[in-house]
Amino acid sequence: MVALPDFDREFSGPPLLGDEADTALAGHDNGLAGLALRLAGGGLIVAALGLWVVPSHTGDAAMMLVKLLFSVVLFWAGMLALHAARGPDRRPDIEIDARARELRLRLSQRHGTTTAEVHRFDDLHELSLRDGLLSARDRTGCLVVSIEVAGRRGERALQQALACAV
Repeated sequence: MVALPDFDREFSGPPLLGDEADTALAGHDNGLAGLALRLAGGGLIVAALGLWVVPSHTGDAAMMLVKLLFSVVLFWAGMLALHAARGPDRRPDIEIDARARELRLRLSQRHGTTTAEVHRFDDLHELSLRDGLLSARDRTGCLVVSIEVAGRRGERALQQALACAV
């Protein structure tokens, strides 16, 4: 015996993760600036580690302290460059309004504008949180949102919000 759902359960797209290829910063659309930041960050980190390869006077404590300070500064500058190359998080902001019984999605666009979608709980056929993945479908079976929930604490807070709303 086979039981089939009332609608097509195929996802219209993969779940939104934080590291998608479309998360490029608005100024880094061509990839050249992002590549330059990654190369500079990697070079600074390698330079911080390579500073200890160069021999110095072993008995000179002041030289070792300056070397340590300089390598820490190089390392953090490299980490900042790598962090700047990441770009912003393009996942939608999801707000669950228990009183109005609505699910609101705010999508950030590349040029600073945001678009908002409002879905009433009564209009959603499925709203589920399974294995750290929040997914919602409308009455036609179209995927409204599918997003990974970060951390167990966030998942518990989301479960409580959904329990109050239903």
